[in-house]
Amino acid sequence: MQNKNNILKNEQQILENFFNTKFTNIPNLPDWVTDRLLQYWNENIFYVHYMPDISLDENLDLLLWKDKPSKIFYKKIQEGKLKQEVKLLLGKWILIDGRDKPAKTAPWIRINDVLILQKIGFNLKKHLKKWNKQLFKDDYLTDILKEKGFGSRFCLTIHEINDLKLFILDFLKIDKQKIIRLPFFAEYNYLGNAIYKQWRTTETWEWFEDKFNNTQYLAGGSKNVGCVGWEPPEFWSTILTFRPVIEL
Repeated sequence: MQNKNNILKNEQQILENFFNTKFTNIPNLPDWVTDRLLQYWNENIFYVHYMPDISLDENLDLLLWKDKPSKIFYKKIQEGKLKQEVKLLLGKWILIDGRDKPAKTAPWIRINDVLILQKIGFNLKKHLKKWNKQLFKDDYLTDILKEKGFGSRFCLTIHEINDLKLFILDFLKIDKQKIIRLPFFAEYNYLGNAIYKQWRTTETWEWFEDKFNNTQYLAGGSKNVGCVGWEPPEFWSTILTFRPVIEL
């Protein structure tokens, strides 16, 4: 059974293996996070991890850092399109949906591909979003997505994802004042290299919380957790999905 002490020791070992340095000052999990709550989260495929206060700089030399952020990521930081902070892990405990990312089994159709049809009154998204070809394992969101007309976690815009946040917090038995968001790209890259290596193997994409040029959101993870691009918040795609993160 998971408990706070075991998690702390396990996270310390993972961090020391990955970053090849000692981590002796990892803070304790908050008091409100009980062993019973941890067990409930684990049963629902949510896992607690510690994000160290470290910057994933381009010149960082780590043996286990197989899928580094793509060069375009660092280039856009230099150009000021991305803030310097996007390289940082935040020195916080987080809870993340740890499910495997579904493989691509649907054709790649984007909002850009159907704009002409929308102009003549045919809403193809209404049909596409009902597809259930790329399902997350034991998805707790199935019923709420169905209520909103979706067959899976794909085809959602940032705004539509935001509409699910209160439901997710309630499902996880977490206070609604807690910060719930998408993963930051640096978090996703670290976790995908150090723990969730399956994320590196599928062609589907995931939304991230980071802003590009203050108007768009990063997305990535296709075949590589260093892969990154950006789209406006109203963008959707049949192979673009999401997973929530809660700051503890």
